[in-house]
Amino acid sequence: MESEPVESKSAERAHWLQRSLAGLATLLLVAMTALCVMSPLGGMVLILPLVAITWSLFVRERDAFRTLCIVVGGFGFIVGMLLFSFGLFVVVPSTIVLLLAAWADPRRSPAVAWAFAALAAMVAALALTAAGWLAYNAYLRPSYAYSVDIPSSLYSEDGLPKVDFRLDGVTGVHEAFLDPVTRVQVTYDKSLTGPERAALREALREVLKAIPGAGPLKDCGTGDCD
Repeated sequence: MESEPVESKSAERAHWLQRSLAGLATLLLVAMTALCVMSPLGGMVLILPLVAITWSLFVRERDAFRTLCIVVGGFGFIVGMLLFSFGLFVVVPSTIVLLLAAWADPRRSPAVAWAFAALAAMVAALALTAAGWLAYNAYLRPSYAYSVDIPSSLYSEDGLPKVDFRLDGVTGVHEAFLDPVTRVQVTYDKSLTGPERAALREALREVLKAIPGAGPLKDCGTGDCD
């Protein structure tokens, strides 16, 4: 007779599997926020979604937990999809995991709960794999390029280049307009040896002397040219 209140109280709490998935959703968004902290989107934009999802970790009552997961997960998913092109797609995997946590209660249906838990793990694994690939390309991948800032466009009004970058080893020339300068990125063959890269760098410096006001030639190093 005395054990019934304990069982009833335990049954009213969110299951540990549900709370584990909520923790997974939180950790996933923490990783995405860390990835975006150096991007134009910035981590500040993701603070509010992170706080909302983290809030689920502090809700113990089963119905309140389920309602919170559905509201936060559903609203976050819709906003993330609507603002996909603005970079908020990074919250979508966490909101999917949070929505799955709402129904991952083995006391209702063990088969459904564990199926949703497995699906949540797959979503998290795919999202982390994609995030790792993006982080590598943004911060760790060798760029095999040099960059230089010039006062105006690399091309004249008739579409012809003002200087000739067709040097041995050069694979491409790209420009980006960053008011008030134009950033020129010269990519080169990654198979070039150290001495060959040094020779190319010196040849590029000679070419850039023909552009008044050209800045110093920089090695992009890893990731994209900043």
